[in-house]
Amino acid sequence: MSISRFIELEQFYHFYQPIFDINNGIKIGHEMLLRSDIYPNPEIPFHLAKKEDQLYELDSRSIRKAISSYHTAGLSSEIGILFVNIYPSSILNPNFPSFINQIVAGNNVESQRLVLELSESEIIEDMKCLKKQISRLKKDGFLIALDDIGKGYSCIQSIIELEADYLKLDRYFAQDLHISKKKQEFIFHLKKFCENTRSQLILEGVELEEELEVAKALGISVAQGYFLGKPALLKRSFSKTQ
Repeated sequence: MSISRFIELEQFYHFYQPIFDINNGIKIGHEMLLRSDIYPNPEIPFHLAKKEDQLYELDSRSIRKAISSYHTAGLSSEIGILFVNIYPSSILNPNFPSFINQIVAGNNVESQRLVLELSESEIIEDMKCLKKQISRLKKDGFLIALDDIGKGYSCIQSIIELEADYLKLDRYFAQDLHISKKKQEFIFHLKKFCENTRSQLILEGVELEEELEVAKALGISVAQGYFLGKPALLKRSFSKTQ
Protein backbone atom coordinates (compact mmCIF):
# COMPACT_ATOMS: atom_id res chain seq x y z
CA MET A 1 0.00 0.00 0.00
CA SER A 2 1.33 3.43 -0.95
CA ILE A 3 1.65 6.03 1.75
CA SER A 4 -0.89 8.17 -0.10
CA ARG A 5 -3.44 5.40 0.09
CA PHE A 6 -2.53 4.72 3.70
CA ILE A 7 -3.25 8.35 4.58
CA GLU A 8 -6.39 8.56 2.45
CA LEU A 9 -7.92 5.47 4.08
CA GLU A 10 -6.59 6.47 7.52
CA GLN A 11 -5.16 3.04 8.15
CA PHE A 12 -4.06 4.03 11.63
CA TYR A 13 -5.43 4.42 15.13
CA HIS A 14 -4.09 5.72 18.42
CA PHE A 15 -2.90 4.47 21.74
CA TYR A 16 -3.13 6.87 24.65
CA GLN A 17 -0.57 6.89 27.45
CA PRO A 18 -1.65 8.38 30.77
CA ILE A 19 0.24 11.26 32.36
CA PHE A 20 0.19 11.61 36.14
CA ASP A 21 0.62 14.11 38.89
CA ILE A 22 2.98 11.82 40.78
CA ASN A 23 2.60 13.59 44.12
CA ASN A 24 -1.01 12.51 44.53
CA GLY A 25 -1.38 9.80 41.88
CA ILE A 26 -4.00 11.70 39.89
CA LYS A 27 -4.19 11.22 36.13
CA ILE A 28 -4.02 14.65 34.52
CA GLY A 29 -4.25 13.64 30.87
CA HIS A 30 -2.91 11.49 28.04
CA GLU A 31 -0.45 11.58 25.18
CA MET A 32 -1.72 10.26 21.86
CA LEU A 33 0.54 7.85 19.97
CA LEU A 34 -0.13 6.80 16.38
CA ARG A 35 -0.25 3.06 15.72
CA SER A 36 -0.88 0.98 12.60
CA ASP A 37 -1.15 -2.72 11.79
CA ILE A 38 0.44 -2.00 8.41
CA TYR A 39 3.50 -0.25 9.85
CA PRO A 40 4.41 -1.77 13.24
CA ASN A 41 7.09 0.89 13.65
CA PRO A 42 5.11 4.17 13.98
CA GLU A 43 8.05 6.22 12.72
CA ILE A 44 7.93 4.61 9.27
CA PRO A 45 4.67 6.16 7.96
CA PHE A 46 5.86 9.62 9.00
CA HIS A 47 9.20 9.01 7.33
CA LEU A 48 7.48 7.91 4.11
CA ALA A 49 5.01 10.78 4.25
CA LYS A 50 7.83 13.27 4.61
CA LYS A 51 9.63 11.68 1.67
CA GLU A 52 6.50 12.03 -0.48
CA ASP A 53 5.79 15.59 0.73
CA GLN A 54 2.65 14.46 2.56
CA LEU A 55 3.73 14.93 6.16
CA TYR A 56 1.19 17.66 6.85
CA GLU A 57 -1.62 15.51 5.47
CA LEU A 58 -0.69 12.62 7.76
CA ASP A 59 -0.05 14.87 10.73
CA SER A 60 -3.36 16.72 10.41
CA ARG A 61 -5.43 13.58 9.82
CA SER A 62 -3.79 11.90 12.79
CA ILE A 63 -4.55 14.86 15.04
CA ARG A 64 -8.16 15.05 13.89
CA LYS A 65 -8.72 11.35 14.48
CA ALA A 66 -7.00 11.39 17.88
CA ILE A 67 -9.05 14.33 19.17
CA SER A 68 -12.27 12.84 17.81
CA SER A 69 -11.58 9.49 19.49
CA TYR A 70 -10.73 11.21 22.76
CA HIS A 71 -13.97 13.17 22.64
CA THR A 72 -16.07 10.15 21.63
CA ALA A 73 -14.67 8.19 24.57
CA GLY A 74 -15.97 10.90 26.88
CA LEU A 75 -12.54 11.85 28.22
CA SER A 76 -12.15 15.36 26.80
CA SER A 77 -14.40 16.77 29.50
CA GLU A 78 -13.30 14.46 32.32
CA ILE A 79 -9.58 13.81 32.37
CA GLY A 80 -7.49 16.90 31.94
CA ILE A 81 -5.40 17.52 28.89
CA LEU A 82 -4.51 15.75 25.68
CA PHE A 83 -0.97 15.94 24.29
CA VAL A 84 -1.01 15.62 20.51
CA ASN A 85 2.26 15.03 18.68
CA ILE A 86 2.96 17.33 15.77
CA TYR A 87 5.88 18.23 13.55
CA PRO A 88 7.13 21.86 13.56
CA SER A 89 6.59 22.01 9.78
CA SER A 90 2.91 21.21 10.31
CA ILE A 91 2.51 24.12 12.70
CA LEU A 92 4.18 26.31 10.09
CA ASN A 93 1.60 25.30 7.49
CA PRO A 94 -0.60 28.38 6.88
CA ASN A 95 -3.74 26.23 7.06
CA PHE A 96 -2.99 24.80 10.49
CA PRO A 97 -4.43 27.51 12.80
CA SER A 98 -7.86 27.43 11.15
CA PHE A 99 -7.71 23.62 10.95
CA ILE A 100 -7.00 23.08 14.65
CA ASN A 101 -9.59 25.64 15.72
CA GLN A 102 -12.23 23.91 13.59
CA ILE A 103 -11.33 20.51 15.07
CA VAL A 104 -11.59 21.86 18.60
CA ALA A 105 -14.93 23.52 17.93
CA GLY A 106 -16.32 20.46 16.15
CA ASN A 107 -15.47 18.18 19.05
CA ASN A 108 -16.51 20.58 21.80
CA VAL A 109 -13.02 20.53 23.30
CA GLU A 110 -11.56 23.54 25.05
CA SER A 111 -8.33 24.70 23.43
CA GLN A 112 -6.80 25.02 26.92
CA ARG A 113 -7.04 21.23 27.23
CA LEU A 114 -5.03 20.61 24.09
CA VAL A 115 -1.23 20.54 24.15
CA LEU A 116 0.61 20.65 20.84
CA GLU A 117 3.70 18.53 21.46
CA LEU A 118 6.46 19.40 19.00
CA SER A 119 8.33 16.39 17.69
CA GLU A 120 12.09 16.41 18.20
CA SER A 121 12.73 14.42 15.03
CA GLU A 122 12.59 17.40 12.68
CA ILE A 123 15.00 20.29 12.35
CA ILE A 124 13.39 23.69 12.94
CA GLU A 125 14.47 25.58 9.85
CA ASP A 126 12.70 28.88 10.52
CA MET A 127 12.64 29.60 14.25
CA LYS A 128 11.32 33.13 13.77
CA CYS A 129 8.24 32.03 11.82
CA LEU A 130 7.61 29.10 14.13
CA LYS A 131 7.76 31.37 17.15
CA LYS A 132 5.26 33.73 15.51
CA GLN A 133 2.86 30.89 14.66
CA ILE A 134 3.11 29.45 18.17
CA SER A 135 2.39 32.86 19.65
CA ARG A 136 -0.80 32.99 17.56
CA LEU A 137 -1.85 29.52 18.72
CA LYS A 138 -1.20 30.38 22.36
CA LYS A 139 -3.43 33.43 22.00
CA ASP A 140 -6.16 31.04 20.88
CA GLY A 141 -5.67 29.14 24.13
CA PHE A 142 -3.57 26.18 22.96
CA LEU A 143 -0.67 24.95 25.08
CA ILE A 144 2.76 24.01 23.74
CA ALA A 145 5.15 21.24 24.74
CA LEU A 146 8.66 20.41 23.59
CA ASP A 147 9.12 16.66 23.32
CA ASP A 148 12.14 14.53 24.24
CA ILE A 149 14.35 17.28 25.65
CA GLY A 150 17.91 16.00 25.46
CA LYS A 151 17.42 13.91 22.33
CA GLY A 152 17.41 14.44 18.57
CA TYR A 153 17.18 17.99 17.29
CA SER A 154 15.83 19.57 20.48
CA CYS A 155 18.13 22.35 21.61
CA ILE A 156 18.58 25.18 24.07
CA GLN A 157 17.41 27.68 21.45
CA SER A 158 14.01 25.96 21.22
CA ILE A 159 13.66 25.93 25.00
CA ILE A 160 14.40 29.64 25.23
CA GLU A 161 12.72 30.99 22.09
CA LEU A 162 9.49 28.98 21.98
CA GLU A 163 8.51 29.54 25.63
CA ALA A 164 6.75 26.19 25.86
CA ASP A 165 4.25 25.46 28.62
CA TYR A 166 5.72 21.97 29.07
CA LEU A 167 9.23 20.57 28.69
CA LYS A 168 9.22 16.78 28.37
CA LEU A 169 12.51 15.18 29.34
CA ASP A 170 13.57 12.27 27.18
CA ARG A 171 13.32 8.82 28.76
CA TYR A 172 17.13 8.71 28.87
CA PHE A 173 16.99 10.85 32.00
CA ALA A 174 14.56 8.53 33.78
CA GLN A 175 16.63 5.42 33.09
CA ASP A 176 18.63 4.59 36.23
CA LEU A 177 17.86 8.03 37.63
CA HIS A 178 18.22 6.63 41.15
CA ILE A 179 21.83 5.70 40.33
CA SER A 180 23.08 8.60 38.21
CA LYS A 181 24.03 11.67 40.22
CA LYS A 182 24.78 13.57 37.01
CA LYS A 183 21.24 13.05 35.73
CA GLN A 184 19.88 14.15 39.08
CA GLU A 185 22.00 17.28 38.97
CA PHE A 186 20.87 18.13 35.43
CA ILE A 187 17.21 17.66 36.30
CA PHE A 188 17.59 19.74 39.45
CA HIS A 189 18.86 22.75 37.49
CA LEU A 190 16.35 22.33 34.66
CA LYS A 191 13.57 22.19 37.25
CA LYS A 192 14.77 25.54 38.60
CA PHE A 193 14.70 26.98 35.09
CA CYS A 194 11.12 25.78 34.63
CA GLU A 195 10.06 27.32 37.92
CA ASN A 196 11.56 30.66 36.91
CA THR A 197 9.95 30.59 33.45
CA ARG A 198 6.58 29.25 34.63
CA SER A 199 6.81 26.08 32.58
CA GLN A 200 6.10 22.51 33.68
CA LEU A 201 8.76 19.81 33.57
CA ILE A 202 7.55 16.31 32.68
CA LEU A 203 9.72 13.22 33.02
CA GLU A 204 9.07 10.55 30.39
CA GLY A 205 9.99 6.88 30.50
CA VAL A 206 9.62 6.12 34.19
CA GLU A 207 9.81 2.33 34.45
CA LEU A 208 10.93 1.66 38.03
CA GLU A 209 9.61 2.65 41.44
CA GLU A 210 13.11 3.80 42.41
CA GLU A 211 13.17 6.20 39.45
CA LEU A 212 9.79 7.57 40.46
CA GLU A 213 10.85 8.17 44.06
CA VAL A 214 13.99 10.07 43.02
CA ALA A 215 11.92 12.14 40.57
CA LYS A 216 9.65 13.13 43.44
CA ALA A 217 12.64 14.00 45.60
CA LEU A 218 13.97 16.26 42.84
CA GLY A 219 10.70 18.17 42.80
CA ILE A 220 9.23 16.74 39.61
CA SER A 221 5.46 16.60 39.91
CA VAL A 222 4.41 15.25 36.51
CA ALA A 223 5.59 12.07 34.79
CA GLN A 224 4.66 9.25 32.44
CA GLY A 225 6.07 5.83 31.71
CA TYR A 226 5.34 2.11 31.83
CA PHE A 227 5.54 2.02 35.63
CA LEU A 228 2.68 4.54 35.78
CA GLY A 229 0.65 3.35 32.80
CA LYS A 230 1.27 1.77 29.41
CA PRO A 231 -0.09 3.15 26.11
CA ALA A 232 -3.42 1.53 25.27
CA LEU A 233 -6.67 1.97 23.37
CA LEU A 234 -9.20 4.18 25.07
CA LYS A 235 -12.09 2.74 27.01
CA ARG A 236 -15.31 4.67 26.74
CA SER A 237 -16.25 6.50 29.92
CA PHE A 238 -19.76 5.92 31.24
CA SER A 239 -19.48 8.03 34.37
CA LYS A 240 -22.00 10.57 33.11
CA THR A 241 -24.73 7.98 32.87
CA GLN A 242 -24.01 6.17 36.13
